[in-house]
Amino acid sequence: MRINMSKDNSIPSDTEACYETVASQEEIYLEVTEEELRAILTSDDQSPSRATAEYWQSKIEELELDWR
Repeated sequence: MRINMSKDNSIPSDTEACYETVASQEEIYLEVTEEELRAILTSDDQSPSRATAEYWQSKIEELELDWR
């Protein structure tokens, strides 16, 4: 779809609504994923998922170091 930027540099409202919907779904997905990961990382369970939690904890630490 072509965006007419000649008059007021605006995006058609239906496109904006679509972007808002996608952003909302993305935010919900990220919140749920964060909650799940937090539950795994804070679990005292020594089951096989513990190795997964340790893996994700190391990945989080790597990302935090990259942000600095």
